[in-house]
Amino acid sequence: MNDATQHPGGEGAPGTPSPLVVHGALVAVQLGFASHHVVSKVAVAEVPPGALAFVRASSAALIMLAIHLARRGLPRVPVRDLPKLAGAALLGIAGNQLLFFHGLSRTRATNASVLVTTIPVFTLVATLVLGREKATWRGIGGVAVALSGVLYLVGVEALTVGVETIAGDAMIVANAACYGTYLVVVTNLVKRHGSMTAVVWLFTFGALWVAPFGVPDLLTTAPRLAPAIWAAVAWVVLVATVFTYLVNAWALRYAPASVVAIYIYLQPVAATALAVTFLDEPVTARLLVAALLVFAGIFLVTRRPRDRGDARTDG
Repeated sequence: MNDATQHPGGEGAPGTPSPLVVHGALVAVQLGFASHHVVSKVAVAEVPPGALAFVRASSAALIMLAIHLARRGLPRVPVRDLPKLAGAALLGIAGNQLLFFHGLSRTRATNASVLVTTIPVFTLVATLVLGREKATWRGIGGVAVALSGVLYLVGVEALTVGVETIAGDAMIVANAACYGTYLVVVTNLVKRHGSMTAVVWLFTFGALWVAPFGVPDLLTTAPRLAPAIWAAVAWVVLVATVFTYLVNAWALRYAPASVVAIYIYLQPVAATALAVTFLDEPVTARLLVAALLVFAGIFLVTRRPRDRGDARTDG
């Protein structure tokens, strides 16, 4: 898939970060998202999905706006781009979060961990349908190899589809489709307006989209929430939202959507590594093999073409 050097501000341009920094940032994003699944499962047990999505979107919008005002002033964009930002927010903020929280409340965490790894597949399809990138066997193979690593780690047997989980499973898949498409749609907006400005508008529109579904539930639920639940909500807002979306949007300025998406396969590996570190769970051969497959898939998708001709056609 296209190398970061094919984008405006690619490697070698003044002020452009090295590929190592960009890829390191993408790893950090997946660590934030990995914690999101566990913490959100705790929060959604007490907070209705719509209310949690509204708190997440509106709080993130206010925090990011405050940062933007302090650093750069008002987040100005041309009026003609507002509908595009609103549409991207409908996919990547409102649709993504409402479907994820509602799905998580209706299915098992193991089901969600397997189904969410379809995001890079949807991203790859969206890039091809919208003509943003060209397919190559290396890119498709990288997605397949990384996906096989995730499925090996969690075990396909962990995916238990039944009558009681089918609605939640469908919502998680729809969430993956929304977010995968969002990564493709939002790329040009981020490059045109900068990651901070774009994300401020995205979360502002996202909060407006989510408000009708979340405000009523929030008003009835908030007074009875325990401090521990509010702490979980704060983590979801600050780490799994503000940090991850800002850094992801920044990375989209220097790497194509397919490369950003492939890092999603690190989430189950990162979640397992966190369990090993903080819960004293054992390091298993299964984890090591899965990690090697995921890293091999990422390498296939992100490695540089050897010549300029390949760089122009790589997908």
